[in-house]
Amino acid sequence: MKASLLFTVAALLASVAPVARAAEALPETGSQSTEGGPYADGMRALNQQRWPDAVAAFSRVAEAHGRRSDAALYWKAYSLNKLGQTSLANATCAQLQVAYRASTWNHDCVALTMSLQPGQQELPGLAEVRQLQEEVKDIHVVVPELHIDALHRERADPDADLKILALNSLMNRDPAQALPLLRNLLAGNQPDGVKQHAIFVLGQNNSPEAQQLTHDLILGRVDPNLQIEAIHMTATQGRRANDSLEEAYRSTSNPQVKEAVTSALFVSGDAPRLVKLARDEKNLSQKRDIVSKLALMQDKAATDYMLELLK
Repeated sequence: MKASLLFTVAALLASVAPVARAAEALPETGSQSTEGGPYADGMRALNQQRWPDAVAAFSRVAEAHGRRSDAALYWKAYSLNKLGQTSLANATCAQLQVAYRASTWNHDCVALTMSLQPGQQELPGLAEVRQLQEEVKDIHVVVPELHIDALHRERADPDADLKILALNSLMNRDPAQALPLLRNLLAGNQPDGVKQHAIFVLGQNNSPEAQQLTHDLILGRVDPNLQIEAIHMTATQGRRANDSLEEAYRSTSNPQVKEAVTSALFVSGDAPRLVKLARDEKNLSQKRDIVSKLALMQDKAATDYMLELLK
């Protein structure tokens, strides 16, 4: 019953939060900032339900790393969700969480990704929520923040915060000593939250040893259960691990890993590599998945490949 109520609330949050925050997110009149134009374009596309155009516009804002980049990532995830691209919406929310950990837009992304997961049936009570939305759509709704961490408090490791603090400190002071400990932590029996933070900390280190450990994580050599988490986390940190992502795609038959890789390449904007994978992919379903991502990218390599497919 509690779980049903939680998902119902999450579904409501995901739907009403954009309405409640749209005015806050709109660019100021007369703004001359470089991201104001594409952001305004994205909001217009959003209001007109032109979801691919919204994705493209908000992607440009996010890539500029300007003042509205966190909001743009949320609206990009929202638009991807409307297109039925649930995994890409989740990956974009992960990018928001990593790049802008203090942003209040993370709460909206939590609600968005909880509202309906891939393959799930419609959540209990969601029909009633939609009916309520129709009744209140012209009303300004104020919704309290949803703190998901509190739901797991009883099961959390009481020393988790101390472990994360110690890991951060050691990585800053002595990465050579920290990395073997970090590898053991990732391979050991630690809470998921600690492992996820460890992957994030690892991604901030540019040493060859850190890059090798990231490579091993992406290929599932440290802990297969962490492979997809590592792939998603890597996507938020640029393209430096994209060679490893391509290797992971080509070395696995697991469709979930393949989909995670293509989502990561989409988030990092690596259209040329996606085109290369699409050309080599023999599985029609997986090829279609890559093409559906390329269709959302405003990149010459993607456009050229679309034209190539039409010949």
